[in-house]
Amino acid sequence: MPPGTHHFNARYSVPPGPLFLTAIRARTTIDAMKRLALSTTLLLLYVSLVFGQSEKIFMDTPTPEKARQWLAALTEEPHVSGTAAEHKVALWVADRLKEFGFDVETVKYDVFLNHPKNVSLKMTGPKEEKLSLVEDVYSKDKDSSSLGQFPAFHGYGASGRAAGQIVYVNYGSPADFERLKAMGVSVEGKIALVRYGGPFRGLKVKEAQDRGAAGVLIFSDPADDGYARGDIYPDGPMRPPSAIQRGSVLFLSLVPGDPSTPGYPSVAGAQRLTRGQMQNVPKIPSLPIAYREAEKLLRELGGQRVPDAWQGSLPFAYHVGPGPAAIEMEVEMDEGLKPIYNVIAKIPGAVEPDRWVVLGNHRDAWTPGAVDPNSGTAAMLEAARGLSAALKSGWKPRRTILLCSWDAEEYGLVGSTEWAEEHAGELQAKTVAYVNVDVAVTGPEFGASGTPSLRDLVRQVISEIPEPKRGGNVGTAWEKRLRDAWAASAPVALDGAESNFELQLSRLGSGSDYTVFLDNLGIPSIDFGFSGGYGVYHSVYDNFFWMSHFGDPEFLYHQTAARFYGLLAMRLSSSKIVPLRFSNYGTALTQDLNEIRSDVIRRARTADGQPFKPDFSAIVAALREFDVAGRDADKAAERLASSDNSAALAKFNDALMQVERAFLNNEGLPRRPWFRHQLIAPGLTTGYAPWPFPGLREAVEKKDAAMFDAETKKILAALRAGAEKLRAAAR
Repeated sequence: MPPGTHHFNARYSVPPGPLFLTAIRARTTIDAMKRLALSTTLLLLYVSLVFGQSEKIFMDTPTPEKARQWLAALTEEPHVSGTAAEHKVALWVADRLKEFGFDVETVKYDVFLNHPKNVSLKMTGPKEEKLSLVEDVYSKDKDSSSLGQFPAFHGYGASGRAAGQIVYVNYGSPADFERLKAMGVSVEGKIALVRYGGPFRGLKVKEAQDRGAAGVLIFSDPADDGYARGDIYPDGPMRPPSAIQRGSVLFLSLVPGDPSTPGYPSVAGAQRLTRGQMQNVPKIPSLPIAYREAEKLLRELGGQRVPDAWQGSLPFAYHVGPGPAAIEMEVEMDEGLKPIYNVIAKIPGAVEPDRWVVLGNHRDAWTPGAVDPNSGTAAMLEAARGLSAALKSGWKPRRTILLCSWDAEEYGLVGSTEWAEEHAGELQAKTVAYVNVDVAVTGPEFGASGTPSLRDLVRQVISEIPEPKRGGNVGTAWEKRLRDAWAASAPVALDGAESNFELQLSRLGSGSDYTVFLDNLGIPSIDFGFSGGYGVYHSVYDNFFWMSHFGDPEFLYHQTAARFYGLLAMRLSSSKIVPLRFSNYGTALTQDLNEIRSDVIRRARTADGQPFKPDFSAIVAALREFDVAGRDADKAAERLASSDNSAALAKFNDALMQVERAFLNNEGLPRRPWFRHQLIAPGLTTGYAPWPFPGLREAVEKKDAAMFDAETKKILAALRAGAEKLRAAAR
């Protein structure tokens, strides 16, 4: 059905109208009963019309013109967290939300951040040359100027001086360092030159530090997001030679948030760690550089030619070194407690005000940040404007909606983590779901990651969002693209089972503000966006010119993102039965487990030659039980949909909300207790990319049978606890 034409069903409720009041005053005679039945029918029609009209009003409100206006204002200048420019943007966003009629609170935290005081980089061998740490200015793009822009630096990068020969380490993964070791090359006392891709940049620095490197330089190879991928900026969307990918080097897969208060909020009076006490920040200096500067170093590297997979797209053969290329680097940081500001707007729920739907987007950027994150901020503002229009039309959400504009995400998910840690108990008791948008638009292709219990809702809502250029709806195009990709991967089933396509949300790893909600608090979460060719990530060219020429020139996909975001919020906040469904969850988990089982088959033997054949049978059995419980709970949801028993509804909804919490273990994952979810987490060695069944995955990576058995027990406890929540709901 087209947007705004939904038939009434028991998901929706509104306050009693005049027709209802007339009906209940009728005398209990046969004629009165007939009148009551007629009035009830009219009431249902009235509610259907009101709710459907409100959704239509919402869908009609977001416009490309307004999204363009918001993005232009948001990207007037770089706004790094902890600066006056970022505070100004926070106040601007708060003012817009107040104009929409919402109650708005600005929440300040003092957190540990760093800004560069002095950074320099010089090649010292085999010749001397100063290397640039700023980007080129293009006359057609006023925002490419370095005015108000910090030079290249890393968030949470260490101050210090380092000098030495260069060793090229590919993507800087543990496997890459092991390959170097097998080649007889060490980074000890050297400067590691690493390209972006694979592990999160902070884990590249950690791995180099753990292996004795004196410093780290990280560059974006043109093979990954430069001219090998398309026309380069300013004539195309891909990375030009001088573009620098800034970013944080926090050890994100250990614990996100303010590193001076790991695992607890940065409130007044909080106990603080010193820089030397922090376990999730580097001890050696690092800098991001452009591939134009990296080329100068790579051309001078000797030693062995790199393995074929390590060769990038610069026009010569790469070598690993060490030397004769050598550099000197100096990094001096202004670091300490700096203020950040979260902006929280509230739309009170009319029936269940103590149940929350939380929407979030971060606002801070390393540069003007037109894509990351302010395409998401513009979409959130348009969604908020649409929700305001729906409220004025008479719509009221059943549950409370919180719209959250986070600060300091770029440093390590700091604003959202500190706020969620401060309100952890309340969030776990009240929150139905968290919906995140970060990079909302780099092109036309929709994608969503999230908890499997939210798949059906996402699928329903996105199928009602018009595709602005190609016709039809976004959901149909999304599903076809996923089906085609699945077919092309030639999937192989295990245990003789038939392999069939089933639409799934991608799994959530880390790298945006959903992390604390899902991985620490067990709140069902979604992250979404529209993607396309994007090569200027975290560079000064991530600005309004890029978006208005390459990413979304007509701002149609900003409007589309706003529509999806807001309609999803309306359904989450207004459904009578919370829209968490579990018939698919067991299937999704089984697919995740089968990936690990396939990986074990590939890893035939341990290092000492002993077989590594872990037993998955108990988990497989527990997944079957969980699957049955999930299907029974969904049937119960169908039965309750027509119920007016408020106590039964509340009990059922609360049981569904708590299923994801049941997957938490207070001990957390091995060596990273902040990550409490036993079924999903960012990979220990990936940082961004997800590891389903993270404890098992780590055991498989290490071929550690004892660890595998210990983690299996935790997973079984989590699955059984989740199944019991579902069975309790279905009873």
